Amino acid sequence: APTGLTSTGKTSTSVSLSWNASTDNIGVTGYDVYNGSALAASVAGTTATVSGLTAGTAYTFTVKAKDAAGNVSAASNSVTVTTDTASTVQPWAPYVAYNVNDLVSYGGKTYKALQAHTSLPGWEPALVPALWSLVD
Repeated sequence: APTGLTSTGKTSTSVSLSWNASTDNIGVTGYDVYNGSALAASVAGTTATVSGLTAGTAYTFTVKAKDAAGNVSAASNSVTVTTDTASTVQPWAPYVAYNVNDLVSYGGKTYKALQAHTSLPGWEPALVPALWSLVD
């Protein structure tokens, strides 16, 4: 069975995994990555990225090795990873109804709405400190 399964990175919709190579008298031909009991990926090497996941959700992964004779190993250790929460920062745009504490990006910076309003051209966050506060 593969050993040392670990998460090497994550986003809001994907998890990257790696593990130690398995050995076999016939020769390992690949690995199946499982998300719970569901097959999530089949790969030839000792890394995989599982995508299409939901933000802010915990997933438990295991890996099984396959050999040229069609044998499948026992499962590796399991690793549970929680995906990142989705970003709530949206690009600022005119004619959008914003609520207090909504976050927007404008000019490469992030701003927080200080009061509810519908944006108009000329009310860009950098120009209207009564409506927007720069977030550090």
